[in-house]
Amino acid sequence: MANAKLLVGEQYLLQTVDDKLALTTHRVIRKRKPWDLRGTQSVMLEDILKWEMKTTGKTAYLGLSVASALFVYFNDSFALISGFFLMLYIMTRQRRIHIVAPNTVLVLPLEVEETRVGALIQMVRQAKKDRLASLQKTEPQKTKPQQVEVS
Repeated sequence: MANAKLLVGEQYLLQTVDDKLALTTHRVIRKRKPWDLRGTQSVMLEDILKWEMKTTGKTAYLGLSVASALFVYFNDSFALISGFFLMLYIMTRQRRIHIVAPNTVLVLPLEVEETRVGALIQMVRQAKKDRLASLQKTEPQKTKPQQVEVS
């Protein structure tokens, strides 16, 4: 992942072969498509609230299907086009892992088998636990300020 700059002390733990996803000691990084100007999207491990397995599809196909169905009023051939787009929507539906954070939802670009999801989630949980432990060590000890009497 040449585009994703690592933070100080950050190291890669896991990376996909196609470089679309990486797990580091500090965050989960998703590389976007080449034509997307934002480059990468990442979530800090300590910000992860929950995981969700959702079935998602290309909503553009569903929208085109509904729009074509509305044109059936003018011409009956739009029913075939509407059915075609509906079939494309159904064919593109896949189960994806959604990582929910306070300000973003990161959809992992993986098609993971149900049996392997547990191992991936466990690895991220362990990295999150290690990250929180290291953050607690680096926090300065909060002590009460000493009162000085001035006479």
